[in-house]
Amino acid sequence: MSTIYIKENLNELAAIINKNSSIFVIIDNNLKPYCNHFSQFNTIWLNTSENLKTLDTVAELTGKLLEAGTDRSSFIIGIGGGITTDITGFVASTYKRGVKFGFVPTTLLAQVDASIGGKNGVNYNSYKNIIGTINQPEWIYICPQMLSTLNPREFKAGVAEVLKTFILFDKEYYSIAVDYFSKLEQILEDRGSYAPDGEFYRLPLLTEIIGKCAQYKSAVVERDEFERGERRMLNLGHTFAHAIEKICGEACSAGSNQGGIMHGEAVSIGMVLAARVSGRMGMASEEFVNRVEHDLKSVGLPVAVPANPATGEEISIAMLLEALKKDKKVNGEYINFIIPQDLGNVKDIRILIKELEDLACDLC
Repeated sequence: MSTIYIKENLNELAAIINKNSSIFVIIDNNLKPYCNHFSQFNTIWLNTSENLKTLDTVAELTGKLLEAGTDRSSFIIGIGGGITTDITGFVASTYKRGVKFGFVPTTLLAQVDASIGGKNGVNYNSYKNIIGTINQPEWIYICPQMLSTLNPREFKAGVAEVLKTFILFDKEYYSIAVDYFSKLEQILEDRGSYAPDGEFYRLPLLTEIIGKCAQYKSAVVERDEFERGERRMLNLGHTFAHAIEKICGEACSAGSNQGGIMHGEAVSIGMVLAARVSGRMGMASEEFVNRVEHDLKSVGLPVAVPANPATGEEISIAMLLEALKKDKKVNGEYINFIIPQDLGNVKDIRILIKELEDLACDLC
């Protein structure tokens, strides 16, 4: 499994990098202020968006690695958010049948979830991560200081994955995290920014929260690397989230200029829908369902399915169910669906898509 380092800054990264290998860095184009930390390595700058998370981008990066003389003894480092680490891991896993790689995740979502677990892949025709591999990075270097590069919306998208993790595993830290991120949201509303120079990003509590999430996810992956059982729990909120992303992604790629939806935002909405389905099945109390929605709102995350960004029309549950029929978790007429019953009590059920449709028919 991957070694995970959680450090306050980038100063210790150089000691981790194996100087005996030729190092190639694939880095998000938005991180140029940090390029001095990697100037001694071969660097490939990557434009990042879900629309560019494709096999075409993989082919382009493969060509650049070939031109630069990358061989099977080389080491590739992906530096950026979840899109960057997903693409880098896939390229490294397939280049010359696989070279070693590591990650420096720079978004909250990537630090607590996307970079951990060895899932690497790209999208196809708006279907999320439908082409990919499971291959573990050698190490993951998590530096909360890097979060100061994010705007508030990008930061909050990661909060959804934090709260998802604690709904699954830790009642105490769920309450701690909701309190912490709610206060940050209030600061944002009062001041228009979190704090001067992003100073709050380096608070010890944030580092502790990130470390807890990384610990929980890596432990699950170690027990169930290939998602045959327990690891499926990490998909809480993701079934509906991927369907929302697919519809919004198609709208944006078709020419809408109103913007799409971030993964964490879709996960937030997906968790609310999953909680409501759980309530309708009699598996979750009304108090719990309302709490999930209230808490996600309080940290500044969306809880309602958005309008289609291309047409402005409401996205119906029928549209979501049609999109999720291509989900990786579908098996014939059934789908594995993660049901939250309470904090620390989540169930993986196999449900008929038609039954899910009946339960959720008027949730949007």
